Amino acid sequence: MSSPTIAGLTQDGSGDDCARVRRLLARAGFETVPQDGHGLRVWAAPEGVLIGWAAQEVLRPTIQVHGHEEDLSRFTALPGLHTALRTALAVTLRDGGLDVAVRGDHLLALRPREATGSGPAPDPAV
Repeated sequence: MSSPTIAGLTQDGSGDDCARVRRLLARAGFETVPQDGHGLRVWAAPEGVLIGWAAQEVLRPTIQVHGHEEDLSRFTALPGLHTALRTALAVTLRDGGLDVAVRGDHLLALRPREATGSGPAPDPAV
């Protein structure tokens, strides 16, 4: 039985599958940044390729305007924006032939189960 882990990954996310995910996202107009950067990030994980978003560029103006508010978290959570982005990314990756699941605040991209013979079912939440 084959492992769901995508072969060829490196810790810095420069493996073939991370590059494939970056190409799919770039083709759809999404720019990625290094894993420790601010923006859309792609990196290797034992179970596949993780995709996450650090929204600092969106939050900076919000904090400047609402920084004095007592409950700043209600202005910085951005749940709708995260959901919309996660949905758009999932559609892009699935159209590119990958299975996609939600892992916490991130997406996990895997080769389709038909190709690997195992792996988690796609997450219907995305």
